[in-house]
Amino acid sequence: MAKLEQWIDAIQRQELPVFRFTIQAINEVVSDEDSSAARLARVILQDSSLTARILRIANSSAYNPGGTPVSTISRAIVLIGFDTVRDLSLTLAVFEALLGRRGREHVVRLMARAFHAAVQARACAERRGDGAAEEVFIAALLYPLGEMAFWCVAEGEGDEILALVEEQGMSPEAAQKQVLGFTFKQLTVALTRDWHLSDPLHSAINNPSSTDPRVRDISDGQALAEVAEQGWDSNAVRAPVERIADRLALGRDEAGEWLRDNAADAAELARLFGAGAITGYLPLPPEAQAPDEEAPPEENAEYPAADPLLQLSILRDLSRMLEKQPGIGLVLETVLEGIYRGCGMDRCLFAILTPDRSALRAKYALGAGGPALLERFRFTHADTPFFNRLYTHADAAWIGDTERDAASFQLTADLLDVLTTRSFFAFPLAINDKVIGVLYADRAPSGRDLDEDGFESFRHFCLQAKMALEYLAAK
Repeated sequence: MAKLEQWIDAIQRQELPVFRFTIQAINEVVSDEDSSAARLARVILQDSSLTARILRIANSSAYNPGGTPVSTISRAIVLIGFDTVRDLSLTLAVFEALLGRRGREHVVRLMARAFHAAVQARACAERRGDGAAEEVFIAALLYPLGEMAFWCVAEGEGDEILALVEEQGMSPEAAQKQVLGFTFKQLTVALTRDWHLSDPLHSAINNPSSTDPRVRDISDGQALAEVAEQGWDSNAVRAPVERIADRLALGRDEAGEWLRDNAADAAELARLFGAGAITGYLPLPPEAQAPDEEAPPEENAEYPAADPLLQLSILRDLSRMLEKQPGIGLVLETVLEGIYRGCGMDRCLFAILTPDRSALRAKYALGAGGPALLERFRFTHADTPFFNRLYTHADAAWIGDTERDAASFQLTADLLDVLTTRSFFAFPLAINDKVIGVLYADRAPSGRDLDEDGFESFRHFCLQAKMALEYLAAK
């Protein structure tokens, strides 16, 4: 197994499992016994591209058949489930990294097959009435992960494997074993175990002949996706179609038509995942052939721009959330998301008073340098008079880059050293006139100026937070 471990290390050194945030960050949420929707939302919101993709998926008919608009990650987690959003985030992270690596065409072909297999497997699971069909989908989607990862980093070993298969007629698994000392399936199991991905996948790989319905869904999806590339009218397609039809008590013609429709669904889902490049490799039936659609724009700017319509959408999400008595953390995360994405701030945070009310400690932070600010934003009231002055002010404050503000709000050197700016917004958050903490936002990392619209929007979100928390307290 030494050689397998060496390949895993090589993949890690190539930084395969990251795109602007790490899989490890999501894994910390997964493995933490106190993990929460709010914490998962913070991880996702560190990457604007991932944020856009998760929201696009959450608003799709596949995940949101009722068509209820979703504008925030917090709302998406509530609507489609913590586990689903977590697994989708991990999978999107892996696939984004794979799409950007070398050996791209072969990887894209593998990814197209994986999407097709995953959609077919999930459709079978749903038809059986499986209450966790999404787990089957993720497992089937990641089934060829080891092979895709290998081709992204392979050098001469890849050519050796191809030569043994194409020139000597060796089976792919035998060739992999001879050259590498392990198979691609073993690499998939090792990678997904290391990244805490998909237990059902391990069952499907380790015991493919199992009668477990989920394993059958995954295996049948893989088999169908592979042979469908020869054409839906090919003889090779007949066996998996008949097997699926018998297992789900469908007529052969009915099953064939249904499975063709599922292939078209795979193309749409690939676009939702931001993997539109693979649609040309999917075995779409003639009636479903269509030119590639341009993917919807993503929030890929380094710093979000103010968006009044998004502000309204997020405020609606907050109102809907209150109907279900959410936790305080989820409310504050939604408010911070509104300030960050809606008001167009570079970073924002909520700091809470310590139990003895002598100090403030940052609890949640979003945006550029959020984790660092979260760590450093710790102040005692005795040494930082600004906060007592803010509590007395009892409203949102816009601290400008002026000596007057520095004097009137008593901005100390220690405070400015942590904030790295003299221009910011702050609000003393109180429940029934008792201050519990502070909301803060700035545009220091980008150097963009704060403005009147931004201040009024920030203040509005802060007041909504106050009213929401007072509403929950009354309940």
